[in-house]
Amino acid sequence: MSKFGKKTVASALAMSMFAASLGGLPLSDKGWAEKLGLNRVANAAESGLPTSAFLERMNELYAALAAGDPADVQDVRELRDEIAGLDETADQILIDPIWNKISDNLPETVDQAQLKTSLFRLVKAVGSFRYDPQASDLEAIRANPEFRATLKTIAAAGGDASINMDDFLVFLFGDGAGKKGVEGTVAEILSSKSVFELFQLLGDKQGITAVLLLATEKLLTETNNYKFSSILSNLGVTSQDVRATVLGFQVKLKQDEPAINAMTVAYIRSAARSTVVISEDGLKHVYSLNIYGIGVPALALQWSKVSGSADIKVATNGTVTIPEGVESASAVIQAKLINPYGGSAKVIYEKEVTLTAAGEETEFPAEQFLERMNKLHEALLAGDPADVQDVRNARDEIAALDATTGQALLDPLWRKIAPKLPASADKAKLKASLFEVFKAVGSFQYDPQASDLEAIRTNPEYRATLKTIGAAGGVSNLVMDDILVFLFGDGEAIKGVDGMIRERLESMSPAELLQTLGNPQAISALSLQAMQLLIADTEAYKISSMIATFGIGAQDLGATILGLSLRLQKDEPALYAMTIALIRSESTASAEVSEDGLKHVYALKSFGIDVPSAAISWVKASGSPDVVVLPNGTVTIPEFVPSATAVIQAKLTKPSGGPAKVIFEQEVTLIATETPGEVFPAEPYFERINKLHGALQAGDPRDAQAVRNARNEIAQLNVEKNLSLIDPLWNRIAPNLPKTADQAQLKASLLKVIIAISSFQYDPQASDLEAMRTNPEFRTALKQIATAGKVKALTVDDILIFLHGDGEERGGVEGTMLDVLKKMKSKEFADLLGNEDKMDDIMDNAVSRTLSNEDYVLSKALRNLGVRSSDLSSMDSKFEIKLRYDEQANEALTVAFIRSEAVPTVKITANGNTHQYGLKVLGIDLPSSVLKWKKVSGSKDVKVDSNGKVSIPSKVWSGTAVIQAVLDDSRDISGKVVFKQEVTIGTEAGEVQDILKALDDRMDVIQDKLDDSRSIVQKARLIGEVVQAGDDAISQIGKADVPKAVKDKAIKDVESEVNRMIGIIIRDMLRF
Repeated sequence: MSKFGKKTVASALAMSMFAASLGGLPLSDKGWAEKLGLNRVANAAESGLPTSAFLERMNELYAALAAGDPADVQDVRELRDEIAGLDETADQILIDPIWNKISDNLPETVDQAQLKTSLFRLVKAVGSFRYDPQASDLEAIRANPEFRATLKTIAAAGGDASINMDDFLVFLFGDGAGKKGVEGTVAEILSSKSVFELFQLLGDKQGITAVLLLATEKLLTETNNYKFSSILSNLGVTSQDVRATVLGFQVKLKQDEPAINAMTVAYIRSAARSTVVISEDGLKHVYSLNIYGIGVPALALQWSKVSGSADIKVATNGTVTIPEGVESASAVIQAKLINPYGGSAKVIYEKEVTLTAAGEETEFPAEQFLERMNKLHEALLAGDPADVQDVRNARDEIAALDATTGQALLDPLWRKIAPKLPASADKAKLKASLFEVFKAVGSFQYDPQASDLEAIRTNPEYRATLKTIGAAGGVSNLVMDDILVFLFGDGEAIKGVDGMIRERLESMSPAELLQTLGNPQAISALSLQAMQLLIADTEAYKISSMIATFGIGAQDLGATILGLSLRLQKDEPALYAMTIALIRSESTASAEVSEDGLKHVYALKSFGIDVPSAAISWVKASGSPDVVVLPNGTVTIPEFVPSATAVIQAKLTKPSGGPAKVIFEQEVTLIATETPGEVFPAEPYFERINKLHGALQAGDPRDAQAVRNARNEIAQLNVEKNLSLIDPLWNRIAPNLPKTADQAQLKASLLKVIIAISSFQYDPQASDLEAMRTNPEFRTALKQIATAGKVKALTVDDILIFLHGDGEERGGVEGTMLDVLKKMKSKEFADLLGNEDKMDDIMDNAVSRTLSNEDYVLSKALRNLGVRSSDLSSMDSKFEIKLRYDEQANEALTVAFIRSEAVPTVKITANGNTHQYGLKVLGIDLPSSVLKWKKVSGSKDVKVDSNGKVSIPSKVWSGTAVIQAVLDDSRDISGKVVFKQEVTIGTEAGEVQDILKALDDRMDVIQDKLDDSRSIVQKARLIGEVVQAGDDAISQIGKADVPKAVKDKAIKDVESEVNRMIGIIIRDMLRF
């Protein structure tokens, strides 16, 4: 085997060895600590879990374990349980080789027995964690105060109390630079072994342990490089002590070897990636595996088909074929790792593959691509002209690369390609042509045009070059479209480098996006990472399949890109410019608008991710001077400005310095809302009014007519002839109006508003409310009054809220009146009924209290205008004098209100034959002196006294009647019906009546038997049945839930019925 092949196997074994020996921790050729970013952790014991990448990798590894042989999972669990179950007293001897050296250096003040127990507990915790890790277990170990104190005490005894978890990780895995750690040292030892020796190590616990101990011994001598080694050395711990400790655990543990083998297989399975070489006709795929890019020896693998098409054949060496004539077929294939010691082979890779016979060339979705790129270039052109020039400069620089000297840039790739080209190929010409292909694609992506795209796709020289190189790389019909698909995707499932970058950006957190945006190096790193991922996908991309055949790796690709970057001077500004254009093309803004419309707070998303506010600054590009834009995206206009427009921009702050770049621009208009947002709660108001009008319609028809008359009278008032009605109010408003105001017109409009609202209250309809709200004359008039009254706006809704409340805390004039009424005593309330003067006093008081409350917009405006409650009272008096039907309507509505709110009260005597009725209104008992009761209709047995007593005779079970109450001695509203209801009076004897009915039925049956009987004996027996029926009925009555008086009466009825029936039987017997 070649030296390269040996190193490949050695590196693979080194990784799997550490995965097994250290419980499956993720390793890499750069050092685990650097890979996870742990070098930069100041104190791992105090910084929480290592990183999300660590936990993700551990989850991936254990998922791979769970996906394998269930016996492997059980082996790992049994080892974990075995370690966790070690006896803390009896098994402490296992750490004696190291402990004996530590204890000699401890100060006398240390409780050595306790410290040794704590150290052994730590060893058990770490040992059981490694083989079945849970994030909670890891955090518990790291945060455990006992463990932390133990390590600190031992480290202090070793001369350096500052040691932390990072030092331990560097000892194990290196720092990615000069320090190799145990992992790197193991790989170095294995690279010197023969292929046979390496293969024998697979699954050999003792062999793995020997190499691991050898590497550990080497590092323990490097006390200047490793703080961990220095402390152990200071404590006198030697490599022999470590060896003795490891071997002691191995002797003690019975489950370690199966678990090591299981974790080795799981590690390989989690990291295994396939590469494939596809024949020119597409009928054959040759698969191989690698672990982190390092090839797994073919002799260690056994390939097979799990399921799928019968047309697919899978050879044990990884060759998968379909016969000629089959266009396409799919199957699930798997690779097993062969156990060199004869144990069962383990599945380390499984995948569904599809073989397709070679047909047409790849077709790049040009139209879709150009549409996407046009959007990007429109965003570029909409930005900084300097960005456009940077892109042009990069395009021109690439196009101008010297064909002779520039070809050297391809050397990292060409060195892998050239040896596989056919002997007949003109390699110099092919390299020169391949360089032209690179130039064409490189310059094209900076300014893609349909004509340029077609030119490079159809260029005969490019096609010939790619076909020759593709054939050498095991790919038939390689064309320019394959390169374009690799870079930009196919518009569907295949993402390409561009799609991978977009996908990565879309998955970033806002913090990650902040670190990436505006950082050309970060964008370049994303591009390289995407390429490294795609070259491993040899199924989807012909370019990747060809690269794999040539043996081109990520390092070769990275070296080529780095060389090109070093040669070009214009690429970084162009990349930044294109990044800004990409962000601009994918950015959308959202705004939170304040309720009054005076403030917009803007936020930005790019790729659907919130752009951190720290990364952008908002500015005003142009527009109204009334618009103010703050850097945080807050845009405002003053309260007195109805609307204003401006163009706003969001600029991305470049982390590395330089001018900020516009990534979003939009014209915005801020419009102050015309109302303060208060809306009169019409629905509950209409519910109240409908209830009131229902009571009105149920009463005296003359009352309903009186209300209609009042409504019509107000609605038909002549505005021009009645302007003086509002003088008490207008005289306060007029002096506050600007000289430009048309006072005559405004006064007339105000009277129209008052007329509309007044007539509306007598018979409110939803259509009338909407008409008032939207009436342009009303809105104009109220807007002028609002300006004069120094409020932002005034609407019909504000007036209605003043009168009837907002349905919540503010009751308005109506609610204030109700509050006063509810607090009245019974007699006080009775005296109020029909007393117009007292009602006016309560109304005036409610208006005054509401007017003094500036929570109402109307109150605030009127008070600013100097309006007093007396002015409103005077205006009301003028309307009363003018209107003829107003008083009658108010009396009618008063009666309807009492009727709608009246709730009956009733007291029932023990026997249920007498009910004493009364009424409550607003929770207040109406005195009997103001009510007169009578029966309207119903049972003749029901008697109704004027004082509300309703009764039936004692011999009657129940009776039903319609009763009513009218107002009495209530001035002008006397004689008005305020309550009417059908009532049923009597005992609640339904259950007893059922018993008596059942008795009657039994007596009927006995009567039938009596009629059919033919002998004295038969007739005599019926007497017993009668007596039994009576006893049963009396027993049931005794259990019934009815008053005693009811029971007594029912029992008498039973006895009477029994005696009656017995008499009939005896008389019949005597006749016989």
